[in-house]
Amino acid sequence: MDILSHTFSGLAVGAALMQFSKKGLKSKLTILLLSGFAGFLPDVDAISYWSGFDSTFGNWFNLDFSGVKIYHDKRWFSHHGLFHSLLMAFILCGVIFLVSYLFHLKKMKQIVWREEMLVYISVFVAFNAHLLEDMITPEFVWDGVAYLFPSDDYWGGTGEIWWWNNYDLFLIIFLTFVLNVLASVTFKMFSLKWKWTGVGVFCIGAFLFIYQLKTRPVNFQYKGYSEHHEVWQTNERLSKAIQLEILGNDLYEFMEKIDNEIPFWF
Repeated sequence: MDILSHTFSGLAVGAALMQFSKKGLKSKLTILLLSGFAGFLPDVDAISYWSGFDSTFGNWFNLDFSGVKIYHDKRWFSHHGLFHSLLMAFILCGVIFLVSYLFHLKKMKQIVWREEMLVYISVFVAFNAHLLEDMITPEFVWDGVAYLFPSDDYWGGTGEIWWWNNYDLFLIIFLTFVLNVLASVTFKMFSLKWKWTGVGVFCIGAFLFIYQLKTRPVNFQYKGYSEHHEVWQTNERLSKAIQLEILGNDLYEFMEKIDNEIPFWF
């Protein structure tokens, strides 16, 4: 799935859970932004596909293989490897805890553990949302994601969605995030409690996401690099045809225009 959808999935998680923070705006924004970062983070391993990878990281670490090969391999540092695992979710939470501890220095008594746990829960859920979204993409060369790394088993690769241009799913994610943020601000203005209602909105968004996922008329499954080029154009056309049918001409053209203007695959 595309990086924009992953990031907004993390933001949507943060927007729902930040309502439980009893501290001020700074605490809520911390939860929101860290969750968005957690939703984005797993795809850091895709840097090996960057055109400048060989001349930078390749030279620095004296690698014997190209970034493109790393990207399409099943090494621990390849795409869908360690960074797409449950272990990395725990590592990220541990890093956040360490930074929080260093920030407070030795004033551990000043740390509000309820607030800290809220951050970790939100980050953990946001990170895992990314992994779940990648499990429903095609097997290709990875057979899913290394969810239980260092186990050699890969999870997912069901091919229920194409790699990108899933505009309907993105809109559900985006609107879930926006609705929770706007409602939170509105309820705050009138001194009303939002908390569990925000979680409810997130659950409705998740239900709509799953519904759209399960009602697609095409499965995009394929396996292996050689077949990749054969099915690429066909699946790309099928995916866009499905989006046109779901969204209608006007909304589809609007989303495609945004897609074409964004400088990365969406």
